[in-house]
Amino acid sequence: MADQFVKMLNSYGYVPVLLPRTGLVPPELYDFDNHRLIRLGALSDCIENSVSFTIKSGNLANLQGKITSSKDIGASLKFLNNALSVIGLTSVPTFNFSFAGSDEFVFAFKNITFESVDPLAIDEILQALTLPLAIPQEYLQNNNLHIAYEYAYSTAFTMSRSDQQQFKGDASIAVKGVIDLGPKVKVEVVDNTTITFSTNDGNAPAFAYKAGQLVWENGHWTLKPEVVQKGSVGGRGSEGVPKASVPFLPAQGVVLRAEEVEIAAAR
Repeated sequence: MADQFVKMLNSYGYVPVLLPRTGLVPPELYDFDNHRLIRLGALSDCIENSVSFTIKSGNLANLQGKITSSKDIGASLKFLNNALSVIGLTSVPTFNFSFAGSDEFVFAFKNITFESVDPLAIDEILQALTLPLAIPQEYLQNNNLHIAYEYAYSTAFTMSRSDQQQFKGDASIAVKGVIDLGPKVKVEVVDNTTITFSTNDGNAPAFAYKAGQLVWENGHWTLKPEVVQKGSVGGRGSEGVPKASVPFLPAQGVVLRAEEVEIAAAR
């Protein structure tokens, strides 16, 4: 079952993702098929003529969600590992939640910024899109190609009890092993209620993106940041069935881990 944090991100149209590198900016081309997320590279590398995109940037409110781990404490550890890997720590095998005295935790990304390209601006130039021949043919046939048009970045991640009470044990002792493991990550404990993990180098890695489906129809490429499905709002189809538009998500309820494929620029 998806944890509440991932559900919350999905409800805002974001896909939580672990990316192979930092410094990524939209728009970028991805493929998702057979439970694999493949980062194919910058969209500009797939355009015949040189194209520049206007990137908007700004701040977002902190994003947080609760994880109940009474049935499986490993779920919280897995999510914490995933979140920490985003900001530079690849594993926390010695971390033990027994110090907390609780089975419910609130995890939150802090200091969030975004960079975004207007999907309409991308759609306008898609008629010039030439997909590199290096892309396997199956990527062109499965209708799972999509373009990330917005990235969300964060430099800090926090963990606290959902009841806002102090940890039962000394959190400073509990995180000592984590501090030793990750030179790129700074760990602080505030009032024995909140543990904050933050990047030491100031880089803000992307932890989620918004995307539009890339489809071939009527002789040209089209970007669809929303999909129309049966629902309770919107217009009615020919059968009188209510329709709803929802954000496009290549996968729901999971944190995706992106793999990278080198492709030749088609210029």
